[in-house]
Amino acid sequence: MKKILHFISALIFLTSGTSFAQCDADTIVILNNFEFVPSELVITPGQTVAFINLEGIHNVNGINNSITGEPFNNPADFFLNDTLGDFEGVCMGVIEFETPGVYNFDSSVGFDANAEMNLQITVDAFDLADLIQTIGLFNSPFAFQYLLPFPYMTDLGPWTLFVPNDQAVTDILTYMSLGQFDALAIPDFPEILEYHIAPGSWMEEDLYDGLALLSAQGQDLNISEINGALFVEDAQISTTNLTAYNGVIHVIDKCLAPDNLPGAHVMQVITESPNHEILESAIIELGLNDELSFQATIDESYDGPGPWTVFAPTDEAFQIFAEMMGLTINELLDSQFLNSIITQHIINGCVDDFNAFYEIDEYCYSESSPALVSTDINSGTIVTNLDNEPLQFIVTDSTLSVIGQQNTVNVIVTDLLSYNGVVHVIDAVIEPKLPEVEPGTCGLWSVELNSSSSQGWSGSQLGIVINDVLTQTITLLEGNQEFIYEFGMNIGDVLDLIYFYESGASSSSYKLFDGNNNLVVQTAGNTNNGGPSGFEGIIACDNPKETCGQITIELINVICYGWIAGEMNVYRNGEFDRSIAMPNGCSQLSTLNSYYGDSFDFYPNIPFYPEENGYIIYDDSGNILVDENTVNVAPEDASDISICASNVSIQEIQNIDSKLVKMFDLLGREQTVHSSGSFLFYLFENGDILKVIK
Repeated sequence: MKKILHFISALIFLTSGTSFAQCDADTIVILNNFEFVPSELVITPGQTVAFINLEGIHNVNGINNSITGEPFNNPADFFLNDTLGDFEGVCMGVIEFETPGVYNFDSSVGFDANAEMNLQITVDAFDLADLIQTIGLFNSPFAFQYLLPFPYMTDLGPWTLFVPNDQAVTDILTYMSLGQFDALAIPDFPEILEYHIAPGSWMEEDLYDGLALLSAQGQDLNISEINGALFVEDAQISTTNLTAYNGVIHVIDKCLAPDNLPGAHVMQVITESPNHEILESAIIELGLNDELSFQATIDESYDGPGPWTVFAPTDEAFQIFAEMMGLTINELLDSQFLNSIITQHIINGCVDDFNAFYEIDEYCYSESSPALVSTDINSGTIVTNLDNEPLQFIVTDSTLSVIGQQNTVNVIVTDLLSYNGVVHVIDAVIEPKLPEVEPGTCGLWSVELNSSSSQGWSGSQLGIVINDVLTQTITLLEGNQEFIYEFGMNIGDVLDLIYFYESGASSSSYKLFDGNNNLVVQTAGNTNNGGPSGFEGIIACDNPKETCGQITIELINVICYGWIAGEMNVYRNGEFDRSIAMPNGCSQLSTLNSYYGDSFDFYPNIPFYPEENGYIIYDDSGNILVDENTVNVAPEDASDISICASNVSIQEIQNIDSKLVKMFDLLGREQTVHSSGSFLFYLFENGDILKVIK
């Protein structure tokens, strides 16, 4: 009954006003027999709380928990001394709560704390962090809350925020080729956000034409008034005077950027220049445009292209270079040397393991400045370009020059900054060492790569092997659907075309033309074999033997790792002919010419996981001659495989001029062939097989 009376007394004090015994405050808390009334309270920053003791001896302890001894860790420490209360109420003191947060209290007198005499006061400020969630925007609130450095959103301030609307954010992301959250990784993004903030509470009525507000970033925000509308820099203020206890928000229709901070990616810089249309076309032709548009990041785990440094020749420079080579601009863009020409001008930043195709991951000129701005360049500085060739610099008082393999060019405009690198304009093309394509005694041959996909060959390559020497690997880069590579062939040269699978091969194909532009080979990938076949044993111009067809070897790996460190050894007529490797992929085709009387033996050499590999042999009609592709079973050898035993009937022997030839077999005696069991006689003329007689 006594406790009920105390509670009623407390209600009288709570409802009769907030002033008692010179204890003036915005609200009061009553202490009586082992309790605070109320035990939970929510106020706003700057409000005051009076503590009135009605009964017993109590204190107000906001420092350490009286039971555990652990600190409360309140935003601020408060303590009101032991006070003896009476029925009329004794004022223990008044506390003003300025800092937002949660405050916990107990009474440390006697057994008060053990009797659960506790109090929690929440100082809940409607601050800028709360306000920005209510203004109907998505992108800007996320950025300001999670990327803006302390103390702007929750500190006492006051601050004035100029917050871009969603359309402004969408526009800048589109301009920068960024995804919705990619901008958050821009290295100077917090500094850009600070440029949207001014110290003080600047209401609409405080803003006027000509006012310059010093931003939190350090540069001025210039206010102007045009036709009655207020602008900050070139952004119009569309919504004003959204207030919180620590500041005000104005919504603007553009994103702001401080002076000298990047405003695009390097591809955008090139694309928007009216003097670099040829460079733009060349980059697109090579499929490098996506990589030059990719955004760099400060995250050390990032593994991607850039940051970039591009030395950009003008259109006039490309015109002069093309004329020097005897080409039109269109011929230059179709040239097999275009990749080498353009990659002279591009430097990749300090990112590990990027683009093994260019083999540049070990080259990194500066840990501190991934993009090579002019202030990083000194005379003698050497960097490595995407063609894996060095570029060196000469710096004088008035000129910055770049020394390439063949010539020296001058930088005429420096430091066009972007978020993923920098562009410098140069007055001439940096010339690579281009090999001369000379026709051989069998003419100038060509390989035409094609793709039905805009992804090109997706990293797959075709190896050009002449007389067992790999002379070149070629590919069709992303964004292209045709590429022509020319090379000289001499009479009797043996050409092998080896397909190196990477991905996306079903859309790939190629054609081989001889020196007279006759089609020699045409092959395409499909969904079954994953890519076009290689083709081996093509003899230039003078083929002393008479072919009877082709035999195709398909190497298979069930988990698409290739024949790891393995190969297929092929023997022709008992003599070693070649080894066929499959460095990666699920399936690889290689085609060999077969001559009359040829007998093939196939010996797979697979040191690792042979049961995951297999092979199939086809004739030129697609019929399976050998199937050694059984799941979880290592492939075995196959011997005495022949697709055509002879091409001359015994009756035709009467028509042969015996003065020119002598009949005998390769060993000087009759020879049995596995495919037919027939006897073969070989007809020679001047040491070369002329006919095979069955």
